[in-house]
Amino acid sequence: MGVYTMKKLKCMLETSYSIDAIFYLRKSSILVSLVFLIILSIMQMTPTAFVLIGDAPYRWDLNVWDISESSQHLLEDNLPDDCVVNNYKLSCKQSLDIVLQNEVRVAFNLPTSTVRNGLIFNEDHFLFVIDDMNYKFDYSKFEGVDFSNITYDEMFMRVASTIKPMFMPAMLLETYQSGILLTFGFVLIVSVLFMLLRIGRQLFLSYKEVLNLVIYSSTFPAIMALVIGMFNGAWSIIIYNIGTLIVLFFVYRSRVEPYLSGQRAG
Repeated sequence: MGVYTMKKLKCMLETSYSIDAIFYLRKSSILVSLVFLIILSIMQMTPTAFVLIGDAPYRWDLNVWDISESSQHLLEDNLPDDCVVNNYKLSCKQSLDIVLQNEVRVAFNLPTSTVRNGLIFNEDHFLFVIDDMNYKFDYSKFEGVDFSNITYDEMFMRVASTIKPMFMPAMLLETYQSGILLTFGFVLIVSVLFMLLRIGRQLFLSYKEVLNLVIYSSTFPAIMALVIGMFNGAWSIIIYNIGTLIVLFFVYRSRVEPYLSGQRAG
């Protein structure tokens, strides 16, 4: 059993460069193959997830609220003159409500109920508000900030770096979950289309065998998606999908067709 398992693992690794290994594994347990597919999915989604380590994905003002340039200037022009963060506390005598587009607000010393989306700066914390849900943060990233001198981008970059530790785990999980589901869907659809080649044939592979061929044909594309995607994440899914189809085509022409011809001759 141990020798057989090691041979299977060796073949799985060899699917990154060997068409023979891909064809050999066509009869593998579908559960084992699905676990392998999850690993490949994680690999090809890692470049997308890697982007989440930076602050840019947490710029809610640009990615979700879509604050226009005119609203950005409006905010800069109306920030209070006497609000400064010292010793992680905000010293600010004013109560101010700056309304931007789409009812996004940046407020100082105002009740939570006044803001549905935006920021509320209070003495010992600020609130990040999304659709009436409040998230409380300290001023660790705002120490020494004088709001009369801060730029729009600097303020929201500080907000992004503050909220990132709270939102990053959920966003990473969602990225990998969606990637795994999309990969499963892709493999199932390609397998169904592959089965159309059965039309007009008396002998053909089973759906399980086809499913395994598609899964193991995606090993090399997943590796390439991981490597190239680190430089340009937008290419990772394209490389994975197109690469899998190309490898599968070569597997079919060089191994499946001769195998089926031999079966008919036998």
